[in-house]
Amino acid sequence: MKHATPIRTNEDAERLTRSVDAFAHLVASLRRIKRKQAKLAEERKQHEAVIKAALVAADAEVGTVNGVPVVSFVRSLKVALDQGTLKDRYPEIAEECAGITEVATFRLLNA
Repeated sequence: MKHATPIRTNEDAERLTRSVDAFAHLVASLRRIKRKQAKLAEERKQHEAVIKAALVAADAEVGTVNGVPVVSFVRSLKVALDQGTLKDRYPEIAEECAGITEVATFRLLNA
């Protein structure tokens, strides 16, 4: 089951484009929020890495502050279907099991 991406013409682009000038303040706010989120995500990763390293070094799964458990870092195994292998070895079954789901994606474009 091959799915072709529709080819958009200039006419389609014009028809599918709408001014959101009235929401320019929201777009600007979204840009600020995304910058803050990226900064906070990086800070979070750094903090988590330090705490994870401390737990691993102590061979512990739970970290406490003043005797109260506040973090856990537990390793486990996860079983997942390797779709690439399924498609390579059993393409008919993969196609039979494939489904189509509509997805709507909102993106903040670079201006």
